Amino acid sequence: METSNCYQKHLNLSKRILIEQLLNEGKNFSQIADAIGKSNKTISYEIKKHRLKRYGIKFTNNTNTKCPLLEKPPYVCNPCPKKKACRRLRYFYSAENAHMDYKDNLVASRTGIDLTNDEFISMNKIIMEDIKKGHSFYMICKNHKDEFPVKSRTLYNYMEKQYLDVKNIDLPRKVRYKKRSKKEITKTKNTKHRINRTYQDFKKYIANNPNMEIVEMDTVEGIKGQNEHVLLTLLWRKSKLLLAFKLKHKTSDCVTEVFEKIKQKLGMELFHRYFPIILTDNGSEFSNPYDIENNGPDVIDSKVFYCDPRASQQKGSIEVAHEYIRRFIPKGISLNDYTQNDINLMINHINNTPRKSLDDKHSNNTPFYLQKTITEDIFFKTFNLYYIKPTEVILNKTIFKINKGDAK
Repeated sequence: METSNCYQKHLNLSKRILIEQLLNEGKNFSQIADAIGKSNKTISYEIKKHRLKRYGIKFTNNTNTKCPLLEKPPYVCNPCPKKKACRRLRYFYSAENAHMDYKDNLVASRTGIDLTNDEFISMNKIIMEDIKKGHSFYMICKNHKDEFPVKSRTLYNYMEKQYLDVKNIDLPRKVRYKKRSKKEITKTKNTKHRINRTYQDFKKYIANNPNMEIVEMDTVEGIKGQNEHVLLTLLWRKSKLLLAFKLKHKTSDCVTEVFEKIKQKLGMELFHRYFPIILTDNGSEFSNPYDIENNGPDVIDSKVFYCDPRASQQKGSIEVAHEYIRRFIPKGISLNDYTQNDINLMINHINNTPRKSLDDKHSNNTPFYLQKTITEDIFFKTFNLYYIKPTEVILNKTIFKINKGDAK
C-alpha cells in the first residue's frame, strides 16, 4: 500500500482504533503501517508518545519492575497473553485516550502568541498606527508581511482575546452592519428610456460581447435636499477603479454635463474604449441615456443599461466601493463644502488600497495598479489619478484635516 501521500496528515480516531485493534491481534509495526497508510516510524512514535502506564497486581512503594519486552517493539503490553495476571509495570495503547491526548496537545500548541514580548509590542504599535489611518487587518498584514508574518484571521483572534489594543469599534466594517429591513418589491415602469436597456438586455449584450469593459454608475448623497450637492460615481468592474465627480444637483442635466466634459477631454474614440457599457440604477438623474451613449457620427455609440428595481446587487461592485467613501464622508454630512480636489484626493487613496477580492497572490493588488496594466496614461492624466504607497494610504476623514487644515 502506498503511503507517501499520507505522511503529512495527522492520525484521526478511526486510525487510532485500528492501531489498537491490530496491536491486540499481535501485528507488527510494518503490518500496522501498511493497514493505515503510514510509515513504521509514525506508528512507533504514536505508540511511545501516547501509551499509558499501568501497575501490576502487587507492587511496593508504587513501583514495579519493568518488563524487558517493553524496551523493543511494540513497546506496549496489548498483545501479551499474560497481561492480566502480570505483576510488573505495564504499558497499554488506548485509541480513545491517545486521541484525547492528541487534541489536548493540539489546542495547547495553538494557544497564546508565537512572538517574543518585544516583537508583539512592536506589532501592536504598528497595527494601532495603521488602524488610525483606516486600514483593515488585511491591509496591515499585506503591508507589513516582512515585519510580522501573520494572517488577518490571526489578528482577529488576537483582538477577540484582547491581546491587542484594537477594539471592534476601531475597525471600519466590524460593527457597522445591521439587519436589513425587508422592502416590498415594486415594478419599475418600462418608460421610454428603459426600452432595450433593461437588465435582461444587459445580460444578452455582454453574452455577445464578453470582452467589453463594464462601468457601473451611481450617485452618493450627503444630505438630502434641493440645494445639496451629490457625487456621481463610476467604477470599472474588472479593476474596481473608482471615479467620483461633484454635481451641484442630482439631475440628469448635471450627469450629462459631466459626460460631455469627459468626451471633450478624451475624444469620442477613447471615450467609447473606456465607457463601452454603463450599468446603472433607475434614479431620475440617469433618465437621459441618449446623450451619454451618443459618440458622434464616426464612432460606435456606448450602451447604457438599467438594473432591476431594488436590485443593487446587480451592480454590487460600486455599492461596496461606496463603503470606502463613507469612511471619509459619513451619511448626514453635507457635500457642499468639499471641492473636486478634495474628492480627487479621496479617490486616489481609495484606488491605491489593496483588495483581497482582486488577485490576492499579486504583490500589488490595487485598483490603480490593475487599471494601469490595461489603460493608457491619458486615462490617468484626464482623471487626475496617481500612485500612493499602500503604507501611506489614509482611509478616513483625517486626510482633509491634513490637506485643508480644517475638520469636516
